[in-house]
Amino acid sequence: MPCFACNLTNRRSARKGIFVVLAAVVMVVLFGFISFGIDTGLISLEQTRMQNAVDAAALAASQEITSAVAQAGDSGGDPNSISISFAKQMAVDVAAANGVYLNADRDIVFGKRTYDPGSGEWAYDWTTGPYNVVKVEAHRDQPNLEAPDGRVPLAFGWAVGVPSIPLVTSATSFVEARDMVVVLDFSGSMNDDSQFKAINRLGNDAVTQNLRDIFTSMSPNVGSLPLDPTYLTVVGAAPTSGCDSQVQVTFKGTEIYVKSSKDLSNVVLQFDNGNKYKYDNLNQGKTGTFQGNGGNYNRVITKAWVKSGCNSSGEGSGYGERFEDTNSAVKNAFGLNHVPYPYASGSWDDYINYCRNDNDVRSADYRNMYGGVTLANYWLAKKYNSWQTQDLWKAPHYPFHAVKNGFTLFLSFLDDLDFGDEVGIVSYDESARVEHTLDEHGEYATLGGNNISEDYDTLDLIQRHKQSGHYGSYTGMGYGVKEASELLTEHSRHGARPTMVVMTDGQANRYPNRWSLPYNWNWADYTDFDGDGNADYSTSDRSKQYAFYEAVQAHKLDVTIHTMSVGLDADRSLMTAIAFACGGVHIAVPGGATVAEMEQQLLDAFGQIAAKVPPPQLVYEITLD
Repeated sequence: MPCFACNLTNRRSARKGIFVVLAAVVMVVLFGFISFGIDTGLISLEQTRMQNAVDAAALAASQEITSAVAQAGDSGGDPNSISISFAKQMAVDVAAANGVYLNADRDIVFGKRTYDPGSGEWAYDWTTGPYNVVKVEAHRDQPNLEAPDGRVPLAFGWAVGVPSIPLVTSATSFVEARDMVVVLDFSGSMNDDSQFKAINRLGNDAVTQNLRDIFTSMSPNVGSLPLDPTYLTVVGAAPTSGCDSQVQVTFKGTEIYVKSSKDLSNVVLQFDNGNKYKYDNLNQGKTGTFQGNGGNYNRVITKAWVKSGCNSSGEGSGYGERFEDTNSAVKNAFGLNHVPYPYASGSWDDYINYCRNDNDVRSADYRNMYGGVTLANYWLAKKYNSWQTQDLWKAPHYPFHAVKNGFTLFLSFLDDLDFGDEVGIVSYDESARVEHTLDEHGEYATLGGNNISEDYDTLDLIQRHKQSGHYGSYTGMGYGVKEASELLTEHSRHGARPTMVVMTDGQANRYPNRWSLPYNWNWADYTDFDGDGNADYSTSDRSKQYAFYEAVQAHKLDVTIHTMSVGLDADRSLMTAIAFACGGVHIAVPGGATVAEMEQQLLDAFGQIAAKVPPPQLVYEITLD
């Protein structure tokens, strides 16, 4: 009879044996998973550590690029003067501080990042300058595990015959190229520093010399008008037979100077109010200066009768030869027949009356004086638009001329830098427009539809043919900012930083009809300089509000805005607030005590703006072999 209890015991013993085998298999698999997990964690940890190190090292090396550019912008040096050896050592030191070894000769390479308009992509050309990109690699791939760049040992890799693995991480850091639009103030006030009104700040000698330079550079056809202003001198009739007396009279406004070939006997003056005053029975020498007395003192003399010998006008006893200060007399004396700029709304009569009556001319002590200096001041003050006095673009009128020279330097700096920056120009006055074509003064140039361009020569040619008040007189800064923002939006290149530079010498004074700030506008959102929750700038001036609002709208599209204020009358508070709200910097150009100082300040300012390259950016490249 079978033994049931015996069979049950045997089956239990068999199951115990199977469990031991199963447990052994499970333990091996579990050990494998644990080993794999530990080694994977070690690899991931080391990879992260190496990646962080090369990120920091690449940024440190590329910051030496931006530092060299900034220093060049401050000092006018070479923007590509980076010390490669120093930059490499900086990367080595930063990586070492993060516990990672770099071989300076093998692991760090500089190159040039350029934009390919055909593909719309950025290409890297390693070891080619000027350098705007750096790549850093960290290696742990050497067979010698004791070496600082030896392979990464695994905790349990020996179990599968892989005791170590190679690991390489890399980071590429580059300085972004910029799509830049420079917004230039073309208002009429951009020639104020060259006018008589600037004498109280710059001095008579400096302003007068500047006006001489302006007139000379324009080389207008103005008859025999002298460069330095002089009074009208009228020469009397030539001596006739039996009467050898000849007289000349110089009109000096409130006095006259008389020169005669015979002794003076009578002089009669007539003033601008019609009154007359008579000097009779003089019996004095052949020269004399005469003016009104009593109620006629300091009155302008318009006519004079001079009797010297037998000369006479036939107008009565004691009335000698007649001399008159008229516009016709001025034009005849200086041969002012041809008007050099016939499309101007003015004429020689306007200029002559200006010299007689303008307060700035009087303050400069040039009243009733005619010459290139006063004519140049007349053009700057009254006829500055391009359709009036088109040759003013040739003239060094300030601060506009200094801005033009500064912009030329700006383009030259970018050309030397060669980081792929592209530039556009927007000008503004009471309106705004993109400056993309030159078709004036017998020259033609165009950007060919690419209104933000690396064609720096054409950009420079276009801007140099402009003048203060070229299109209009007023200061619609908000229009210029809006036009520039739209241009940047239309043009934007992927991987380039949109940047705007806004320049003015005055106060914004134009805005769109019926425009106002949004009802929920909060100045503290944009101008809390010190972080205390309160606005540090606000204004109720709608023209300024509009300029600030358009700048903020541009910044919301990721546009960085730098600002420049030029001269004593510029709105520095507004320009500071715009730069703060829009991630840029504000540079104040005070104007200086001389035109030369102001020009140097503007050159420095444009150099600094050109050197404000964006902070380095990272592109990751990680490989695991």
